[in-house]
Amino acid sequence: MLGSVSPVWAESSAGFALVFDGTDDLTTLLSTHITAEHWAKEGDEADRDTPAARAALAEAIVSQAEKLLTTEGYFAPTLTPRWQTDTPLPTLTVRVAEGTQTTLKHINWTTVGPLQHTEEAAEREAALRRASGLNIGDPFRQADWARAKRQALQSVLADGFPAARWQHTQARIDPTTHTADLSLTLDSGPAFTFGEIEVSGSTRYPAALITRFAAFAPGTPYRQSLLLDYQATLQATPYFNSVMVDMPTDPSHADHAPVRVTVSDAPRQKVGFGLGYSTDGGMRGSVDYQHNNVWGQGVVFHNQLKLETRQQFLDGRFFLPRDGDGYLSALGVKAERSDIQNLLTQQETLYFSRTRTLGLIERGYNLTFIGAQDTPHGAVGTKTRALTASYTWTRRDFDSLLHPQRGTLLAVEAGGASRALLSDTDFVRGRVRGAWLMPLSNKGLLIARGELGQVWAARRQDVPMDWLFRSGGGGSVRGYAYQSLGLKTGNAIVGGRVLATASAEYQHPIKPDWRMAVFVDAGDAADSWRDFALNYGYGVGARWRSPIGPVGVDLAYGASTHKMQLHLALGATF
Repeated sequence: MLGSVSPVWAESSAGFALVFDGTDDLTTLLSTHITAEHWAKEGDEADRDTPAARAALAEAIVSQAEKLLTTEGYFAPTLTPRWQTDTPLPTLTVRVAEGTQTTLKHINWTTVGPLQHTEEAAEREAALRRASGLNIGDPFRQADWARAKRQALQSVLADGFPAARWQHTQARIDPTTHTADLSLTLDSGPAFTFGEIEVSGSTRYPAALITRFAAFAPGTPYRQSLLLDYQATLQATPYFNSVMVDMPTDPSHADHAPVRVTVSDAPRQKVGFGLGYSTDGGMRGSVDYQHNNVWGQGVVFHNQLKLETRQQFLDGRFFLPRDGDGYLSALGVKAERSDIQNLLTQQETLYFSRTRTLGLIERGYNLTFIGAQDTPHGAVGTKTRALTASYTWTRRDFDSLLHPQRGTLLAVEAGGASRALLSDTDFVRGRVRGAWLMPLSNKGLLIARGELGQVWAARRQDVPMDWLFRSGGGGSVRGYAYQSLGLKTGNAIVGGRVLATASAEYQHPIKPDWRMAVFVDAGDAADSWRDFALNYGYGVGARWRSPIGPVGVDLAYGASTHKMQLHLALGATF
C-alpha cells in the first residue's frame, strides 16, 4: 500500500516540513528516525532560503534515508526529493521507490573447538541453526541478522560452553541479484563442568544447608538453567534477602569450575498482622509469627492465629529444609472452630506433608489425623476421627500469577482412610478442578472453571466434614451464600458425598485497570448423584487491577432462592 506522512503545520518547529511518500511500513520507519526537527539543528534556518542550501539539505536527508533502508534489506532504492515552497512552510517530499528486498541465498555455518569433536556435534549444529531463526529465502534485515547471531550464541553459552564466541561473521550482499550470503564461524571454547559450591555472605546458616538445594553435583556438565534454578530455589526460601549464583568462565579452568553463591541473610524472626473482610468469612484478623532458624539448622517454625466472624483457627508447623529432591516437608498441629450455615464444627488436626514444585507442576503427599465434632443446629451432633493419606497434583500455566490473563489450571486430588488404621470408616475421595483463561482481541477476557468431586463411603456421617463437599459463595456458585449448597440437617447445611460446579465469565474493559464482568455459575453438593440438582447463579460485577492483585465485586442472583447476593474477592481464585 502506498501512503505518506502529512506535515502538521501547527506542530512543526523546524522551519520546514518533511514528508516521505511510499509504502506504509517504510514511510513509518523513515519518518520515525528522520525528522525535520533533527535536521533543523544542523544549521541556520536562513541557510535554507537559497536553492543551493535546500538542495544540499535534500541530498543529506536522502543519504541518511538510503542508509536506513539498507537495514531492511533494500540496497538499491530510488529516492526522489522535491521541494515545495508555496505552502505555509517549505516542504521537502521524498518519493521512496525501495526496489527489491534482499533475501538470504546461502548460510554457511562452521564450528571450531571442542564442540566440533563431540558425539552430538551434528545435532548441536542443527540446534544452533534452529536457534538463529535464519532460513534460506528470508528477507535480510540488520535487526534479524543481529538477533540471529545473539540467539545462536546464547544457545551454546547456556548449554555446556559458557566461553563460546563468534570467531567470524560476515554478510556479503550482491545488489545485482538482491541476495545475501552469510558465513558464521563459532569457536565453542572448552566444555565446562560444575565444581564445588563456594558460599559467602551468610552468618546464620551452615554452608551444607545452602549447597543441598543444588540440583547438580561436582562434575555435572554446565547448564545455565541449573544455575538459574538454583538461584530461584534459594531466593524462594525464607532464609535470604538476596541471592546471587554465578560461575567464572575462564577457559583455562573449565573442568570443575567453582560455583559461587553470595547471599544476604533475612531477619531470623518476623511478626505479621492482618485485617480484612470477605463476604464469605466476614471480618478477619490474623497474627503470624515465624522463626527461620530453629535449633540453628534452618528449620522454620510458623505459627498463625486467624480470627474470622464465622471461623477461627490456630496453626503451628515446622518446615524442614528442602531435601536433595526438592521436597519441602512440614509437620504441624491445628485447632479450629467454625459456625457456617448453622453447622458448628470443632476440629483438631495433626498433619505431615511433603510438597515439591518443579516447573509448572506441584506435587504433594499428605498424612493427616483428624478428630472432629460436628453439631448442626436443631439436630444431633456427630464425632468422627480419621487417619487420612492423600496425593495432590497441580499444573499451573499462567502468564502471570498476580494478574493472570492467559493460561490453564488442572488440579487432581485423591485420598482416603481405612477403618483398620485409626479411622471410623473406610472412605476414598477424588476431586478434580480446572480453569481456562483466554484473552480476546478487544482486550476482553473469557474465564471458564469447573470442579468435580466424590466421596465413596458406606455412611456419610462417619466421614469428617473436611472430606465432604459444600458449595456456594465467591469462587464457587455465586448468587448463593457461602457453603449454603449441601444437605439440610436440622437447621444446618452439612457436607455431601458428591460435588460439581461450573462457571463462565466474560470481562470487558471499560477504562485502564477496570473491567465489567458478566457471568453464569451452576453447581450443587449432594449425598448422591440421584439427589444432585444444578443451582444457577447469574450476575454482573466489576474488576480492578490493583497493585496487590485483582479486586472483584459481584452482584449475583440465585435462581433457586430468588435472592441477590453480594460477593467481594481479593486475588485470583485459581
